[in-house]
Amino acid sequence: MTDENATGRPTWSEEDDLLPRVRAAWAEVLGTEDTVDIPLDTNFLETSGSSLLLILLWERLHVLTDRPLKVSDLFEHATVRAQAALLAGAADSRAAAAAGVADRGRLLGRTPPRAAMRPELP
Repeated sequence: MTDENATGRPTWSEEDDLLPRVRAAWAEVLGTEDTVDIPLDTNFLETSGSSLLLILLWERLHVLTDRPLKVSDLFEHATVRAQAALLAGAADSRAAAAAGVADRGRLLGRTPPRAAMRPELP
C-alpha cells in the first residue's frame, strides 16, 4: 500500500526510500562495490552502462514496484533520481527525467540548438 498525501501523490519518503535501492541496483549492474560512486543525476549510459546492462538493471528494478515498468521507461528516466521517482509513481518523474537530460547536455558541453542560429530564408 502506498502512503499518499491529500493530493493522492506518493509522499517524498517513498521516493527517498527507493533512492538507495535504485542506487544499489545500479552499483550491482555496473560492478561497483560502493554505492557512493553512483551519481544521482547522471545518465546510466554515461556511467559506463550500456543498453544490455540497462536490461539487467530493469530486471532488478521492476521487482521494486507493483507498477508496470518497461525497459524503454529506463531510457526515458535514465538517472537514479528519475528512476526512483518513476518507481514511486511520482507525477514529477518527467521533471526528474528532464533534469537528467539537461545535466547530460551540461556534462557533454552541449547546448540545445537555437532557432536564432539558423539562417533566415527569404
